[in-house]
Amino acid sequence: MKKEILLLIWSSLLASVTLRAETPMLSVPHGIYSRGFTLYITSPVAGVSFYYTDDGSDPREKGQPYDGSLYISSTAVIRAAYLREDSTWSDVATASYIFPQSLLTQGNRPYGYPAYWGKYCQISGTAVADYEMDPEITRDATYASYVTEGILKLPIVSLVTDRDNLFSRENDSIKGGIYIYTGCPVGDGTGRGWERPVSFEMIGGSAAHDLTIDCCLKLHGGHGRLPEKNPKHAFRLHFKSDYGPKKLKYSVFGDRAPKKFNSLVLRTFFGYSWTHWDNAQRSKAQYTRDLWARETQAKMGDPISTGQYVHLFINGLYWGMYNLCERITDEFCVEHFGGAEEDWDVTEVDGGAGQYHAAIPTYGTIDAWNQMADLIYQLPNHKSYMHLVGCGSDGKPNVKYPPLLDVDNFIRYMLINLYGGNTDWDHHNWYAYRNRILADRGFRFLCWDSENVLVSPTEDLTSKNNRGCPTGFLNRLMKQGIFAHRFHELAQQALTHGGPLTPESVVATWDSLYHTIELALWDESARWGDYRRDVHPYQSKGALYKPDGAYQTERTRLQKQYFPVRTDNLIKQLREHGWFPKAEAPAILIDDVEIGYGLQPYCTESQLSMSGSNIFYTLDGSAPVSWFNNDAGALSPTAKAYAEGDNILEGMDESLLPDTITLRAIGSKDGEWSPIVTVRLAIDSPDIVKDLKDSKDLKDLIFDLSGRRLTARELRQGIYIVNGKLKVEK
Repeated sequence: MKKEILLLIWSSLLASVTLRAETPMLSVPHGIYSRGFTLYITSPVAGVSFYYTDDGSDPREKGQPYDGSLYISSTAVIRAAYLREDSTWSDVATASYIFPQSLLTQGNRPYGYPAYWGKYCQISGTAVADYEMDPEITRDATYASYVTEGILKLPIVSLVTDRDNLFSRENDSIKGGIYIYTGCPVGDGTGRGWERPVSFEMIGGSAAHDLTIDCCLKLHGGHGRLPEKNPKHAFRLHFKSDYGPKKLKYSVFGDRAPKKFNSLVLRTFFGYSWTHWDNAQRSKAQYTRDLWARETQAKMGDPISTGQYVHLFINGLYWGMYNLCERITDEFCVEHFGGAEEDWDVTEVDGGAGQYHAAIPTYGTIDAWNQMADLIYQLPNHKSYMHLVGCGSDGKPNVKYPPLLDVDNFIRYMLINLYGGNTDWDHHNWYAYRNRILADRGFRFLCWDSENVLVSPTEDLTSKNNRGCPTGFLNRLMKQGIFAHRFHELAQQALTHGGPLTPESVVATWDSLYHTIELALWDESARWGDYRRDVHPYQSKGALYKPDGAYQTERTRLQKQYFPVRTDNLIKQLREHGWFPKAEAPAILIDDVEIGYGLQPYCTESQLSMSGSNIFYTLDGSAPVSWFNNDAGALSPTAKAYAEGDNILEGMDESLLPDTITLRAIGSKDGEWSPIVTVRLAIDSPDIVKDLKDSKDLKDLIFDLSGRRLTARELRQGIYIVNGKLKVEK
């Protein structure tokens, strides 16, 4: 009897649950196609009825019966589901089929889409909708070929959802369209936080992406949400169990980033883009500034929010070129550095409507941040600085004082923004993060939303001093001698000898981004390049912006008038502000040829020497001069005076030499210390040294998978020369 009752209860529970069946199968996978094909919808389940949509809507709600086949000959989004005999629905299968030729006929009145979007926020009126690929480009044979070829150059992201989720005018948190109610930071903010279901696909590109996942879609950004300021809005993707898998497990960025994500951002290009409300910014559009800052931070050895260019389609309509990137959250920290999400403090500044506000905890607490700020504003004070970096007054690590600031990361971060002349910072547009529980180096800063950089070669931010923000911190920290001289050292590394902020290095980063989007810019131009001329001029009428017009003018200006002089200009600004010494750093020479910094191959048969004024050096990695509680600087007990013409390693027993020797040197002139320079020498046999010198890949291969520099012995054990290039066995 008891068993019968349990079976009855179990049967009742099953009857009350809507079972989820398998997903239907589409005979042709999503992708990019040039020829039409017949699409079949099938299922291993017998006795089912198929329904599909081609407008992005859910086929379980708005589907039409499938009659046996579909012929696809132009860009289409197909969603399919089936209904079982027991009235349970399958999951929805979604596939986007992109035909490059369809871009050339994308008009301004797609069926079912509104002619107007949301109301303007700071001016009267309503935004005129714009869907068209400009016919001046698409009807020109040469330009049209650029458009159809350009769409193949980047991965495609396709967002598929019911169009009402984007464009419904119903002012309702559940039913309203998020492209109509954008949640602007000014006005009533209607739409802020609204989220909608979406199918997210990533297709093609050099990595041959093949991803489909259901997730949550929201709008992203600040003033870029204002329809009058920017019609092309940014999006945020969240992976939640309410919409699909609770985490995306996919290699979005290859080996450059973790492979698990709670959220991603589809960044639009707002500042210095062709849709910006200000004509001066439109005429200087490059679509590389923000990514340049992040890639430069990576080049300097710090973590970044990894990003890549993509083409975005919404329900089969081309929406332009976007930057898909990691969102900076506690989960971002966990995936990059470990620990648990609740261990991380992620802090940003609440910039509001362009005003200065206090830092706020995006995740975690603000307590450690406030402790850090309090210590910084006590400087110059030896005890406070030691506590800031996790040491007692004796300079030794002390568990009572966990590190609050990663000094080297902060200096490198500030150098990037000073070099770039970032004018839309630091009252907002930055993030900092720190682990409260695990051993940590203190708050680290990330470049973010750096669109307003690389404009004026004479831009000087050294006088910017916003309390509680990075510039305010730098002004206080530079009063502490030990920090100031570390700043000198890292500035020397970044701004000289081929460092990441020297002209040749900056141009290499800049050009690598340009060549990635060179053809894809034509797609962006056709989609949005005419907006400020033909749709909404706003403050001043624009032009039809194209990659061969003002874009190339600005690119040429940067190549000839900005990059060649900006490094020297910044060094001059730092010196005038007292942030960089006039005393030149020593030059390190091998066989009378000056070498760069970092790891260098060295043969004991060569001559290692230096040139400069009043040089002192060490060979054990210690600083030749210490500013520990002594702003005048004190020579290290192991520091040696260098005499001109000396061969530094002459007479040493080669059998006793370590794999690597770290040479650190400093000079002085007129009572002022130069920056310290550091060179690591890989001591090896003449043949191996020759191979290393001949290899152009050395700089990229001196790190192992954990980011640790390889020793000379490790290089010997796994070194191969293949086709004239150095290879290191992992």
